[in-house]
Amino acid sequence: MPTVHEMIKSSLTKKALSDVKIVLEGQYKKSYDLLCDATSVDPPLPVLITGPPGVGKSLLVRKFAIDTGRSVYEIFFDEIMKPQYLVGSHDPALVLKNGYSLETFEPGPLVRAMVDGGIFLAQEINRASPTVQNSLHEPLEERSYHLPRIGRIEAKDSFALVATANPAELAGVYRFTEALRDRLRVTIELTYPDKEIELKIMRMNSPYNKLPEEIYYDIYSIIRRTREMTDRVKKPASVRVGPAMAKMVALRVARGEDPHAALRAVAPHVLASIEVGSSENKNQLIKEIVENIGGD
Repeated sequence: MPTVHEMIKSSLTKKALSDVKIVLEGQYKKSYDLLCDATSVDPPLPVLITGPPGVGKSLLVRKFAIDTGRSVYEIFFDEIMKPQYLVGSHDPALVLKNGYSLETFEPGPLVRAMVDGGIFLAQEINRASPTVQNSLHEPLEERSYHLPRIGRIEAKDSFALVATANPAELAGVYRFTEALRDRLRVTIELTYPDKEIELKIMRMNSPYNKLPEEIYYDIYSIIRRTREMTDRVKKPASVRVGPAMAKMVALRVARGEDPHAALRAVAPHVLASIEVGSSENKNQLIKEIVENIGGD
């Protein structure tokens, strides 16, 4: 029986070699091309990808990394993030034994990406405090970083920093400092994809068996309604909701259930991720949306 470490190593290897399911059409193809252009100049330009949750910002970066043979060093920012989580720190036990040296230093994801020439994926960077934002200035501008007691490291030519950010109106985010915003040289904006692209995403992600076309259209109709109810829904269904709904419906259809009945059964549970206004009853609103399923 393999050890835990062997299983982890095997999992990491498979992840690195696996492809990413993405529809490279429409806005995604344009954004992919922009990402390629920005990171192909010398030196590569830092990129900021903005858009609502679930539209495929991270997926686009991972697809690009696979295609260009780069590793992705990913970290999510929040209000408790500290610069040393990005850069790394010295192991206190080793420092007591051997003193400060390169051997006692455990690099963080930013430093690892720099020395490996990979992609540092800064998720939800607008949730970082100003102190953490300031720690990114040198890697962005100079493509180097001074490690106290060790010295200055230089990033490899293929190193690229790509940041993602949700819309500023979402709660719990900081404003970009002027200095950081100026250093994120290229901005790519993603929105909810158009109808045909979103339908293709659903079809791609329901591998058990293909659903009747009208079911995909009904799923899209449900999702679209949550996005149109701007006065009642604070956070509508993301692009992730369609594939999740299609997968569950397809599994039930494979067991012999009627597809329309299956959709009505699973839709309320998948839609539970939406957020509604303070005066709304979420369960009632979801029931209203599902009961009015109809083809587009």
